[in-house]
Amino acid sequence: MWAAVLGLVFGSFATAAAYRIPRHESLSKGRSKCPHCGATIRATENIPVFSYLFLRGRCRHCGHPISPRYPLIELATAALFALAAWKFGLSVEAIVYAGFFWALVVLTVIDLEFKLLPNRVVYPAFVAGWVGLVVAALADGEADRLVDAAIGATIFGGFFFVVAFIVPHGMGGGDVKLAFVLGTFLGYLGAPGLVLVGMFLSFVLGGVIGVAVMLATGGSRKMQVPFGPFLAVGSVAAIFVGQKLLDAYLGTI
Repeated sequence: MWAAVLGLVFGSFATAAAYRIPRHESLSKGRSKCPHCGATIRATENIPVFSYLFLRGRCRHCGHPISPRYPLIELATAALFALAAWKFGLSVEAIVYAGFFWALVVLTVIDLEFKLLPNRVVYPAFVAGWVGLVVAALADGEADRLVDAAIGATIFGGFFFVVAFIVPHGMGGGDVKLAFVLGTFLGYLGAPGLVLVGMFLSFVLGGVIGVAVMLATGGSRKMQVPFGPFLAVGSVAAIFVGQKLLDAYLGTI
């Protein structure tokens, strides 16, 4: 319960980060404002989910509809924080992976809107992730997990780097950088198996949903569909169900 509540709070911050970062606005300065009328949003109007429901999805000052993305981001972050606590318990790992999930939520929202995975999020996620995993590994007395994390980053990130090198327009630079982050966190939990499952799920989701979107919108094969969200969802799925999928697959061969 506490993890979900904390997730709602950080989810509110994620909405601000996803809005400000691609617009090159400061995260530490200035109060949140209505994007339509520019009115400052009061603290009582910025309570995660509750304020949206209380205001009936409209700005209190101008009456303009508030995008449902805000409560959805808050709820998604709350769910991921709760899942992190469920999987890892009260531990350093739970904190590190909750932070990792928060970064993925922000990146997913930005990529869907701008087709961009900003270095301002990816690089800190990689550095802070490694620092957190080092602390977690030392706290648990399992330093060998850091080797697995490095192997995971090499597999996931290296594969995407090679693809981008061979087909320059087939893979964005942001996707390559994010792949190194994802490989690190998946590898820490089980390399190479969990890393390969995460990659597989990402490509399956990207292929199926990408084709569905193109058919629904009448887009051509040249239509750009951001791949970052599929990488994020595939990797998160691998963290929670990847080992079961891997065990089931290995049990059939």
